[in-house]
Amino acid sequence: MSAARASKTSARARPRERGIVLILVLVVIVAMITAVTAFQRRAMIDTTVSANRLDAAEADALARGGLRLAEVLLVVVRAKQAADGAPGAAAGGDTANAASLLGGAAGGLDALWQGLGDVPIDLGEGRTLRVEIEDEGAKLNLNALVPPKAGPSTDTAALDSSDTDDEVADRVREAEDTLGDDEESSASEEAVEYLTEVMQYVIDGMPQDASARAYDPKAIAENILDFMDGDTTSINGRSEDEYYRRQDPPYRAWNRPLVSVDQLALVEEIDPPLLHELRKYVTVHPIGATSGINLNRAEPWVLKLVYAGTSGNRRLLDDRLVEDIHDLREENKLACSTSGNDPRCVSLAEIGSGDLGNGEMYPPADLPAKPEVFRVTASASVGAITRRFEAIYDTRPASGPQLLSWRRLRGDD
Repeated sequence: MSAARASKTSARARPRERGIVLILVLVVIVAMITAVTAFQRRAMIDTTVSANRLDAAEADALARGGLRLAEVLLVVVRAKQAADGAPGAAAGGDTANAASLLGGAAGGLDALWQGLGDVPIDLGEGRTLRVEIEDEGAKLNLNALVPPKAGPSTDTAALDSSDTDDEVADRVREAEDTLGDDEESSASEEAVEYLTEVMQYVIDGMPQDASARAYDPKAIAENILDFMDGDTTSINGRSEDEYYRRQDPPYRAWNRPLVSVDQLALVEEIDPPLLHELRKYVTVHPIGATSGINLNRAEPWVLKLVYAGTSGNRRLLDDRLVEDIHDLREENKLACSTSGNDPRCVSLAEIGSGDLGNGEMYPPADLPAKPEVFRVTASASVGAITRRFEAIYDTRPASGPQLLSWRRLRGDD
């Protein structure tokens, strides 16, 4: 009886054991599939990462090469400027080319670099390179709002000469160090009024909603001018360094001409969104220069910053006058301080209703103006990877274009 019961129990156990073995086999199969899938996924990720690294390295090299390409082009521009500037070079039938050198309409010398970014270079197999060259004189030079005072190491005439930005910055720094408190550069009331209107216009044009644009235009204008002027007392009477000494790490107001737009990030009340917007409108080059916006090259949104009229009654240009200036470019004409002998020149008093001829612009601009400092942006794409670099070149040195600064652009920069 006992043997029969044991036999029946064993017979029931064998199917149960076979079921456990089947489960174990399925678990092993699932584990192996998971391991193989993970291995394949890891291999695909490693392959993609490796390919992206190669594409990134190639895009990086192409973008840097784009900067070098622009530098070579600026060498040609500089050589052409020197040739056209030689005595008698513009005689005869070369008048239009000489005017193009000085002005802003497309054609002649300008055709070498203007509009270059509109035609990307297709290098095949998903590789493209785009190089853009801009005249820095086509923006508002913040340094022109606080002209450096003349001192033993510098003079205002020399600051507008062929000295490079680096040389000017060094000379201004030496001069400011030797000046007394009464001689140091300071912002005028007109500079405060003008920059306040500029800041209001820039802030109003920001894409953020009104609640995110709770800036005080006048306070920001005063802070910028205080950061640049040569004294240590702010426009409202407090110490300029009061805010900056509380930062981590602490620092002091720059108190000399700016050498980079990036320095605005250090100014009280200027945050990243506002700095990003300001980059579209302002420059700091040439350092030490006092010239205003070049009407013949400025984009429409920058033309809106031109401050014109009689002293004490100046205002920013209205849309109608901006359109009139743009119409001149379409007609291949130039806005000039005086009509001169060039048939392309139109005096400021003849533009639109003549408002530009009533009084003067602030800061003053001698038109037509010759481009001297350029901003180059090189963008290279390889597959899905894009690399962008920006560089500032000064073409005034006789030895060739001088690289003043460069940075890698990220995101919406």
